[in-house]
Amino acid sequence: MGATACIVIPWFADEFEKGADWRSMAWWIHDHLPYSSLYFFNRLCAFNIQWRERPERRIDSYIPPKGTLTKKGMPNWEGDHSNAYSWFPEQPKRALP
Repeated sequence: MGATACIVIPWFADEFEKGADWRSMAWWIHDHLPYSSLYFFNRLCAFNIQWRERPERRIDSYIPPKGTLTKKGMPNWEGDHSNAYSWFPEQPKRALP
């Protein structure tokens, strides 16, 4: 079982248009969300995000540098990637119920 959605984040699409690297968004998602796979596209830096019962946690792109950014077994798959998105706006804190 799983699901796929094609997403455009308007703020990041504007930043991408100004020269931001798609890998910034890829690493942010990798570090913060439970996804199975991501595939990035050049138009508006849209990406397909997929969820599965057994996630792969793999990122690929048609945007240069094209190909696989990370997948299980690659040296960059684990760890902290926050240096790639350190310029992102601060996340609002959520109050716990």
